[in-house]
Amino acid sequence: MTSRGLLVVALLAGGVPGRAAVAATDCEPARCAVQAAIAQNCSCATAPNHGQYVSCVAHQVKALVASGAVPTTCKGAVTRCAAKSVCGKAGFVTCEIPTDACVIPAGATTGTCAANPALTCATSLDCGAACKIKHDADLCTAVGGTVGTSPTCCASCTPTP
Repeated sequence: MTSRGLLVVALLAGGVPGRAAVAATDCEPARCAVQAAIAQNCSCATAPNHGQYVSCVAHQVKALVASGAVPTTCKGAVTRCAAKSVCGKAGFVTCEIPTDACVIPAGATTGTCAANPALTCATSLDCGAACKIKHDADLCTAVGGTVGTSPTCCASCTPTP
């Protein structure tokens, strides 16, 4: 049987052996722990283009995996975070697009989310949002989004005291 055939059989049988560990690993703590080291060597603000920025991050992550600072299973997740950024993309913005509506009764300042009335909200962004990269702020607002303050669609890391 060819390797392609084995892959199809493995997928039909419930997945590829060894992949479960990758899906179960939470890579956010590792990404946040090395974020400063990556930023020191790969500047988002001065990146000549997006491809060079992502390449720089990939090389840094490879070195961090070799040093043991990033688990091997998190290499892709940490690198993908750089790909989900506007670094090296002049004029691009991150855009927070609401995924649900906040229903606020007349005269009230807060309401509840349409899909989950148990959640209190002040804006639709409080009910959930999807982050997308847009060519400019106008394209973001045209789809009902709010221009993000971060250069990446990855979750922000809380600095450790």
